[in-house]
Amino acid sequence: MKAMSKQQLADRAGVSVRTLNNWCKPYQHDLQEMGVTPRMKVLPPHVVMYIANKFCIDVEP
Repeated sequence: MKAMSKQQLADRAGVSVRTLNNWCKPYQHDLQEMGVTPRMKVLPPHVVMYIANKFCIDVEP
């Protein structure tokens, strides 16, 4: 797993960044505990894995 921008992750999910952000709102507390701020553009690998698992997004190349 590698770091990914929100745009790349949204593209893999087939949605816009805005939609991805809306999906993540219920998990905002968990994400903040992992060090994610709302303005972050690049997400660290452990956060990419968390979001991919939550929303069944295939992030493997």
